Amino acid sequence: MNIEKLLNELTIEEKCTLLVGKGAWHTAPIERLGIPSIMMTDGPHGVRKEFEESDSITFIDSYPSVCFPPAVTLASSFDPQLASEMGKSIARECLSKDVSLILGPGMNIKRSPLCGRNFEYFSEDPKVTAEIAKGFVRGVESQGIGACPKHFAFNNQETLRMTSSSELDRRTKFEIYLRAFKEVVKENPSMIMCSYNKVDNVYASENKELLDTILRKRFGFENVIVSDWRAVSNRTNALKATLDLEMPGHEYSINQLIRSVVSSEISMDELNKSVVRILKMVDKYQIKDNPKTDDRVLDENHKVAKKIAKESMVLLKNDNDILPLKKTDSIALIGKLAKEPRYQGGGSSHMNPYIINDLVECFSDEIDFGYAEGYRLTGDGYDKELISLAVKLAKTKSKVIAVIGLTDEYESEGYDRTHIELPKGHNELIKAISEANKNIIVVLQIGSPVTMPWIHDVKAVLNSYLGGEAGALATIDLLYGKENPSGRLAETFPLHLEDNPIHQIYGNQNEDVYYKESIYVGYRFYQSMGVNVLFPFGYGLSYSNFEYADFTVDKTKFGGTEKVKISLKVKNKSAMAGKEVVQVYVENHTLGIYKPLRELRAFQKVFILGNDEKVVEFSLTIKDFDYFNPADNAFVTEEGSYKIQICKNARDIIFSSPIEITKGTQVNPSNTYIDSKSYYINNSSHFENLDFENLLGHPLSVVTHKNRPYSLDNTLSDIEKTLIGKILKSQLLKQLNKELQGMPSDYIQMVEKSLYETPLRSIVTYSGGIIKMRFMIGIIEIANHHFLKAIHYFMKEKTL
Repeated sequence: MNIEKLLNELTIEEKCTLLVGKGAWHTAPIERLGIPSIMMTDGPHGVRKEFEESDSITFIDSYPSVCFPPAVTLASSFDPQLASEMGKSIARECLSKDVSLILGPGMNIKRSPLCGRNFEYFSEDPKVTAEIAKGFVRGVESQGIGACPKHFAFNNQETLRMTSSSELDRRTKFEIYLRAFKEVVKENPSMIMCSYNKVDNVYASENKELLDTILRKRFGFENVIVSDWRAVSNRTNALKATLDLEMPGHEYSINQLIRSVVSSEISMDELNKSVVRILKMVDKYQIKDNPKTDDRVLDENHKVAKKIAKESMVLLKNDNDILPLKKTDSIALIGKLAKEPRYQGGGSSHMNPYIINDLVECFSDEIDFGYAEGYRLTGDGYDKELISLAVKLAKTKSKVIAVIGLTDEYESEGYDRTHIELPKGHNELIKAISEANKNIIVVLQIGSPVTMPWIHDVKAVLNSYLGGEAGALATIDLLYGKENPSGRLAETFPLHLEDNPIHQIYGNQNEDVYYKESIYVGYRFYQSMGVNVLFPFGYGLSYSNFEYADFTVDKTKFGGTEKVKISLKVKNKSAMAGKEVVQVYVENHTLGIYKPLRELRAFQKVFILGNDEKVVEFSLTIKDFDYFNPADNAFVTEEGSYKIQICKNARDIIFSSPIEITKGTQVNPSNTYIDSKSYYINNSSHFENLDFENLLGHPLSVVTHKNRPYSLDNTLSDIEKTLIGKILKSQLLKQLNKELQGMPSDYIQMVEKSLYETPLRSIVTYSGGIIKMRFMIGIIEIANHHFLKAIHYFMKEKTL
């Protein structure tokens, strides 16, 4: 493709057309000049290619495709190479389905366990997020398919995600939430997707500091920035912020771009830069030789999905070595999820799997087992009769496998959780069967942390997270010792929701979302403030017994461009081969600006044969001791004393060695942070509003209600108190109910919640052409009591 020649031949209208998608999943072609259209589709844990193009708010049926374990599970592998293998496998399916770009991975940091979409994200820690994301992108891109990391940036809740503004201090932005994106840019992904939310009260899609100053100039990203679907409020402002591609396509945006170019609000240079990036992407990723889809690709990927699941599931408890099970054990298999597994999350990533394995069918005929449902999969699941039947079965068997978890109603894209408890019926089931049988093994199917009030009443807990379509096969192999558990938690499981520092404000604020906890996310809070947890970040057990020895650090002082080398020996003291995740943390010194107690700086997953040992080595640089200093607008490393620690997890230290940084970075004191005393360790675990205002640089807003004048950025819930808003809502719900007939209740809940919180401009594109933009503007003018203006828009013949 001769891009320079095409740039001269394209008309302004054609150039503007290229910057807006064609339909829901394609870039726009320019047939006159031989510019093809390429297809993208949802990931991130498989290829969700729909049967037909649709702009509907509902997710229509898609082609069968291998459903790999979602991000929450993959991250628990602590294995970037495994993430790369998953990326390659997904890319191979993309090739066979004529899909050029996969929308993933999801890289949002897990700020709170309440986020309804946490299952689609990797970790609370930027190091784990970065390494797993880089592996995934590397794998996808190696096959000639484009990856698209998302959502950039600070989109850490589902509540009001399309209209809220994320407000956080500059240090936290770079140190916690942007760090992984900076790293993934090094893998040169085809696109990066911006988020729905505002950042500092400017939509991410139009935020020039976020997209141009930070992502492009600071991080060096040179490829396409794409909007999340219907995330653009003003296409002109978005282009000036260097957002290249708006998805899905809509004539309104094309016309807006044309008018802005003609009026010189957008310069030809600005327009051409985005057009060039689109053309380069289309040229690089167009699929010329399409291998036919056949079952061999899917069968191979099903095996990979199983491999990822077994490497990622986390053994949380194993009293008296009740696991692995023996084939001679008689088993009571209890829990509806054993028969109807929850293997993925709800929302845009929800796939039509190639094959589904469940635990009941996976049990060998050689095993003496019986099955009971134990609970319902709707509501709170409680059913006294089902529990009674389960108890009766438990009394007849030597051991119980209780499969419990979060149902689709409890977590999904589109809405957040309000608590971290399992459904009542699941907890009551464990309570009842624990009185009938003491040998209980719990298998969890969850996408986020949960409380475990029964933890002392069971012998073992295997957290299978969401295992993908082959999750049941992996679970059986782990329970019976064919495979050895090696997953580690990439997030903290708190004892109580109230232990989380933002439990009172998460999802309950005005549209200004305040990141009041600053850098204290996940284990950075719990360990720094001495808060006991159920299971710490990095935790996980094995059937092998690993022993660490011969820990050495080659320096006691270092700085500048030097490296410090770490070495230790890991011995497998058991006969069973297994994998251990060796974790390196740096304990920060307490002088200067506030810092977390310790932070993960490196990790390795190593395979060790039974009764064997391996030497594991790491190399740290001065950057592994840094923090972001807003006064310098850069990452800096203070001189002073630190500790290098080898840990089993964020809580349990095995070895610790002091080290002194003698040649650090010249640091300008950041008095704003130094003066925010409630953020220092041991001062308090409660962060004062005045200190947070000091970090933000402005006072917190007061909760207000949306009133006139309304605009296209207002939501249906904003205008439903007006007469025209009530009529619009009634008509939309009537149409929606037709589309949702026969759909599961959790799906209906997600779609309705999304509808209420969707900007009115987005409802136009969701309508699939039924509602015109001029018509929606007319409705808004009626709501604003501008009746003559409304008539003017209703009488317009052309789309704006």
